[in-house]
Amino acid sequence: MTQLHPETQPDGGVGTLQEQFLQHFDHHDKRLGGVRTEVFRALRDVPIRWSDSYGGFWLVSGYDEARYVMQHSDLFSTAPSVNIPAGLGQKQPMLPLEVDPPDHVKYRALLAPAFSPQRMRLMTAQIEELAGELLDRVVGLGRADFFDQFADPLPVRIFVRIMGLPAEDIPRFTRWKNVLLHGHADDPDGTVRAAASDELNDYLLALIRARRAAPGEDLLSAIVHADVDGERLTDDELLGMTFLLFVAGLDTVSSSIALQLLFLATHPRHSAELVANLHDPRFLDSAVEELLRFNSLILLARTATRDAELFGVGVKAGDRVLVNTISANLDPREFAQPDDVDLRREPNRNVAFGAGPHRCPGSHLARIELAIVHRLVHERIPEYSLDPDADIHFHFGSVAGLDSLPLVWTS
Repeated sequence: MTQLHPETQPDGGVGTLQEQFLQHFDHHDKRLGGVRTEVFRALRDVPIRWSDSYGGFWLVSGYDEARYVMQHSDLFSTAPSVNIPAGLGQKQPMLPLEVDPPDHVKYRALLAPAFSPQRMRLMTAQIEELAGELLDRVVGLGRADFFDQFADPLPVRIFVRIMGLPAEDIPRFTRWKNVLLHGHADDPDGTVRAAASDELNDYLLALIRARRAAPGEDLLSAIVHADVDGERLTDDELLGMTFLLFVAGLDTVSSSIALQLLFLATHPRHSAELVANLHDPRFLDSAVEELLRFNSLILLARTATRDAELFGVGVKAGDRVLVNTISANLDPREFAQPDDVDLRREPNRNVAFGAGPHRCPGSHLARIELAIVHRLVHERIPEYSLDPDADIHFHFGSVAGLDSLPLVWTS
């Protein structure tokens, strides 16, 4: 029988562990995966609560509250870090994410043309080609770890093509992003993350210098040779920008694909509805949006710039704030019957990609990737389920996700 794996729990069972997370929320605790549904639904009942983990922070889980924090960068800054505890081991801020307006504007302007809806739609054929190649390898097998064989490599291959990186280095990219984004529980003092960050920075700096000498047609070359206020970016600025593109581009879409396919594998009624409407673009866009809402995965930090009142809660200058989009997208004050998935939900103002000035610039690409994934996967494998002998492990941190997704189907 398939197990959605409850990690090792203290005496007292799930209820005790759930209460522990509500009182001392720790998004890096490996046990969170075993009680994730109960915890994130319960968190929305108190939209703003204090956690004493990592020196203390406010956990913001209500929809209105989360959107307010993200929209008011003058009160809640992304500097010095969008992670709790701070940093991924890097020595420079991730640009444009970890600087606020007005500086944020000039850096984001470099990315806007590259990730515009029009530019991303031009990549449709390439994404279909890459997804089709990966599906060709598994469709006839009747079973596969769909995370390892599809969800993880697809966004990496797309990112490599956009950035003009060598495909033979993909194993190194995967190792680095796993250490940086999912390694906190096994690396509490940050030593391993710092070493991985140094390796990644050395790698990126060599690429930056190579593109400076001989530019190509890729996004990295465009960034290296772009002007900001009449000047080229420094090496540190370029490292900050490419570091962010690396960690964001290699992980969040992989996690979204896996979580959405897990939901559909365990909810055949919704899977059948999707299959029946695959060639209706409006339905497919709506389905992607609802699956993003229900399977949100981001927890990103802010720092209060001054004393303020946040929906009746007194926040002090310097307080850390963790925005919990997972619970915010399940808030019944914004979404009718939020625990039910409605693939035709309208309206759907979810915050899966954030809100405000730091809203994810890659959201257009992510939506296109997800729509193509659902269309191609469900055309070729219309019925699938979880491997009945498998355990499903969730990981958390700044980005939630799966470690594996063993699926079976009739080939």
